[in-house]
Amino acid sequence: MQAEDAPGEIEMKWESTLRQLSVGQRIAAIIALLLLPMAVLSFASVAVLDAQETAFRESVEESVHTLLPLTTLEHYLQRALVDELEAQSNASVPNFAALTQSIDQSFAAIAYPSHGAALQRGQISSAQQAWVTARPSVQRLVEQVRSLHPHNDQASEAMARNELQIAINDISQARQQLAAAVEARYLKAMAARRAQLNWLIASWVITLSIAAMLIMIFLQSLLRPIKTLAKVAHRLGAGETGVRAPVIGQDELTLLAERFNDMAAYWEATRKSLLTEVAQDPLTHTLNRRGILAALEGALAEHARQRSPISVLMIDLNRFKAINDHYGHAAGDRALIWVATQIRNLLRTGDHLGRYGGDEFLAVLPATDAEQAQQIAQRMSHAIAEAAAREAAYPAVSVGVATAPTDSWDPTALIHAADMALYQNKGRQRSGPSSLETRLA
Repeated sequence: MQAEDAPGEIEMKWESTLRQLSVGQRIAAIIALLLLPMAVLSFASVAVLDAQETAFRESVEESVHTLLPLTTLEHYLQRALVDELEAQSNASVPNFAALTQSIDQSFAAIAYPSHGAALQRGQISSAQQAWVTARPSVQRLVEQVRSLHPHNDQASEAMARNELQIAINDISQARQQLAAAVEARYLKAMAARRAQLNWLIASWVITLSIAAMLIMIFLQSLLRPIKTLAKVAHRLGAGETGVRAPVIGQDELTLLAERFNDMAAYWEATRKSLLTEVAQDPLTHTLNRRGILAALEGALAEHARQRSPISVLMIDLNRFKAINDHYGHAAGDRALIWVATQIRNLLRTGDHLGRYGGDEFLAVLPATDAEQAQQIAQRMSHAIAEAAAREAAYPAVSVGVATAPTDSWDPTALIHAADMALYQNKGRQRSGPSSLETRLA
């Protein structure tokens, strides 16, 4: 169970910590978590892509400057071979010496790169070795071109052709080796660029995932108390009592929860007071007609399920109108209060007493059969009659008894049976003059 509760406890600690901040501060933090990572990653992405563009441009330029002299020299030598050294026909001769010097400078630049992106060493060595082999032939070719004239013999022409072919083969080999080195460097650079792009994508995914998780935590600290407050309000609106919103942190939602709890407590106190006023007789402080009927219906339903007896007493004040007429209505009110107090003192714990109407009271006696109810009624009549004999303004009472299930399980029928028994008792009491009438006379 502790292992299951651990995530919830951690979440509550996070919420409690975050709710030390105000709602505005947390919203600002959410905006910052959303914008700052995107801004940083955008600048980083622009920097990486710009660096890749610069490196690619430099790679292309280096490739051109590296391969162009060899390619040009090879092209000119092939033309010379085809044209049988155009110098013999007094045509212009290519500047082989300048090309040779340019190739030497290219290999020197490759050996000492300016931006640190060196080519493959093995392939450079092979290309450079091929150029070293070809260079004497090219140098001799240059010397021969300078000394050639239209009247050279065939032996010189054959030697020139042979020298040209050797130089072309060596330079072609050097160019191929150098091209392979340039291609290998390009592939390596492309792999590095792909790795940078993969790293950049991973950085976006990780950073945005962390930012989204933090944003969810901040949003949860805002939404959870609102949802909790809504649930508490729903339960309170459904009539449930004792429901309170949890008070966590020091933010505006905490203050709202505190004020809500205060209102809930005030509402419950007001509701209790109103229910008391609705169900209580303001004069005698017993249940009023509505309250005693509700108590009777509930007791009847419970005892009907248990199949146990329940009795009611219909109690009426004797000669109450005479007290009102002789002593006034204030004395009549005091008589009602006095009788209610006497009855309450004679009833047991768990019995219900209510003012049924005018000068009539209804008592509900749970788990009481007819014989027990008759005994209680007789004891009540005798005790109140003895107490009333000492005070002229206090009346005696008449009591009618009815019992369920003997009389009925229906509350209306049961009250009617008790009322009929009450009037039978009152009829027997009227056969002789009462002590009250004697005292009033």
